[in-house]
Amino acid sequence: MMLLDLGYLFFLLLSFPLWFRFLFKKKYRQLIRFRFSPDIEPGPHPNIWIHAVSVGEVKSLNRLISRLSQLTPHIVLSVTTPSGYRYSRNTYTGIRVISAPLDFSFVIRKFFKRIHPTLLILNELEIWPNWLRFMHRKKIPVILINGRISESAFKRYQRFGFLFRRFFNLIDFYFLQAEIHKKRFIALGIPESRMHVCGNIKADEAAAQLESVSEKSEILKQLKIKPTGKKVVTFASTHASDEGIIIPALPALREKFGLIIVPRHPDRSQKIRRQLDALHIRVALWTEGRPVDLEESVLIVDKIGFLFNIFAVSDIVFMGGAFTRKIGGHNLYEPAVQGKLILGGPHVNNFPTIGEELIRKNIYQIVRNSADLENMLLRLDHRVLDSIKNLSRQTVMEKRGSTDCILDHIRELTKP
Repeated sequence: MMLLDLGYLFFLLLSFPLWFRFLFKKKYRQLIRFRFSPDIEPGPHPNIWIHAVSVGEVKSLNRLISRLSQLTPHIVLSVTTPSGYRYSRNTYTGIRVISAPLDFSFVIRKFFKRIHPTLLILNELEIWPNWLRFMHRKKIPVILINGRISESAFKRYQRFGFLFRRFFNLIDFYFLQAEIHKKRFIALGIPESRMHVCGNIKADEAAAQLESVSEKSEILKQLKIKPTGKKVVTFASTHASDEGIIIPALPALREKFGLIIVPRHPDRSQKIRRQLDALHIRVALWTEGRPVDLEESVLIVDKIGFLFNIFAVSDIVFMGGAFTRKIGGHNLYEPAVQGKLILGGPHVNNFPTIGEELIRKNIYQIVRNSADLENMLLRLDHRVLDSIKNLSRQTVMEKRGSTDCILDHIRELTKP
């Protein structure tokens, strides 16, 4: 652990020019401080400690945290990214939310004393050696939920297996999204007896959100969008690789469709706006707070947390992140459970099970370039939208059950 600490310290010194400027901003100084020392006082009760990285991972935990809270009120959620931390503080008012610790041994020791965990739950996959070794030494069970390992990460772990295998083996149990991930972990030397395929908890979360989604008229009112007679296309969770395909097609599409762009990272909204300005396309930013007429303007939603509702008022969804294997696509469960036709790039490796099935059923249609996107939408027979609605929703409903699967095992691990 001391060697790891020295390695981390060397890396911090080496990267000093990259992060030094953040010390001049109060919010980043506070974030750094809280990653060295948890912003909670020690309580009298032990806690279940849950960890997630960013907003997407945190949102997928909604149903699980709600169900866990019925078993115990003593839950601590740690989050890595600033946006994930802010979202969690606003969403989970009944549990304690903290910034995730840096992986120095003295930091982990401090967090351990404040949290006093009886169980550590990691969402998806983050390997922090000191963190895992400390839990192992203290005999605290560590489980991975919604586990997955991408193709690129798998190749990287195979190449450096002698480094990573010992840390993978410090995780007591793996609850995985799909059989492909199970095969990859077995190939990395994890015993099959410590793995169980539960499916993706994002299917449960999407289905749960569907039960409480508001009426279309109410959502339009909340979003300040005027009703339109046009079909609405939402370009969701877009990256620069997506926008290079989308933006050239917009001049031809805007006459027939109402258009909404929701970038994956809202701070890129101004750049997108400048690109649309260059094409003489009128733009409305959602945070400007003015009523939006999709007959006249393309709406850019420059804030996180509203995507599910935006899908509810959309007819067609272009899902971003699927033009490079490195990104591998984003959450397909949310538009699919709402019965939408989904367009996107060919790389859905982040969601292989649902992605492959949606492609096979022609619910997810692959776009190759701008001309392809333009032709696909302009020639679309709108009767297709009605024909796939129930099929799309049913495809997600059949994938439910991961939360129950995980909770059954957690109950066994937390028995007195």
